[in-house]
Amino acid sequence: MKDPKTKAICLMLVSALSFSVMQVFVKLTSGEVHTFEQVFFRNLISFFLAAAMVAKKNRPFLGEIRAGKLAIWGRSFFGFLGIVLFFYAVGNAKQADVAMLNRSAPVFVTLFAALILKEKLNFVKIGATLLCLSGAYVAMQPSFDSNPLPLLCALCAAIVSGLAYTMLACCKKAVSSETIVLHFSALSTVLAGIMMIPYFHFPSLKNLFFLLMVGVFAAIGQFFLTFAYQVVPASEISIYQYSGVVFTAALSYWILGETLSTTSILGAMLILAGIFWVFEYRKRFRD
Repeated sequence: MKDPKTKAICLMLVSALSFSVMQVFVKLTSGEVHTFEQVFFRNLISFFLAAAMVAKKNRPFLGEIRAGKLAIWGRSFFGFLGIVLFFYAVGNAKQADVAMLNRSAPVFVTLFAALILKEKLNFVKIGATLLCLSGAYVAMQPSFDSNPLPLLCALCAAIVSGLAYTMLACCKKAVSSETIVLHFSALSTVLAGIMMIPYFHFPSLKNLFFLLMVGVFAAIGQFFLTFAYQVVPASEISIYQYSGVVFTAALSYWILGETLSTTSILGAMLILAGIFWVFEYRKRFRD
């Protein structure tokens, strides 16, 4: 695959699939493992893998952080804050409402990319993003009748996640993907570890395996997502995150035995149409 942008798009799709698989394992441990313990394992595996990759490539860890300045700290802090807000919302509001608000993150990536990175917006980027957002709404059928505070947290999670991904794009050429993941994972692991202490219970062997799988697939998703945002403009690559709705629906049907409604299938088709629209536009009019 000679075109690095096409490669980045493929990796972004794999990233979305990995995060969807991660969600399945999170679902399998829900009710038995506390949220902060899930967040801890989600980042612990990424930390060890990133540390090994940085050491293998002899990258100047502290030097790269200084080169990235506030961008890498912003990516780590806002990324962790987004996770905490999202998990709080998941535990206190209807899942469809939370998932729908969380899927608005690419919209905020597009806005922040225009404001902060000065990326050019066009009809295709805006139209395809709105088409995917409409598809997510149709697929999830949110009612938005949950308590206001968790819904506000879900919206704030989408906003700070959009800002975190924009900060990720700001690190282009200054900080390597491995260092970005290492920094984010280290901060998240320490903070989640402190917050889980009052609730920690050693998991059963089954749940321990599931938690390790949460970490493994989160690490794969995180590495590929980081690479993609460093190659393709943020306002363009963010739309491929909507493929996670399709992957999650398919995995929930095949693994968890959940039913797929007509609206779920229609929403997935709208999302795929939006992604295909952007992909074809990029092929015809390469930057």
